[in-house]
Amino acid sequence: MALNFSDYKCEICGATCTRVLFATFLCDSDECLQTACDNRGGPGGHMKRKAEGRPIVPEDVNKD
Repeated sequence: MALNFSDYKCEICGATCTRVLFATFLCDSDECLQTACDNRGGPGGHMKRKAEGRPIVPEDVNKD
């Protein structure tokens, strides 16, 4: 079953979602893309956290 992006909002600005990148629902804005990249730790940020012995999921996301 395919994911209908228009059912979701951009997690940065709230506009209609058009894509998912850096584990974030995003609109077409370059600013939102850059914010999502920074929040995730940049390309390979999850592997950097793993190499440092930290959880792959950022601590502020995994507040359960």
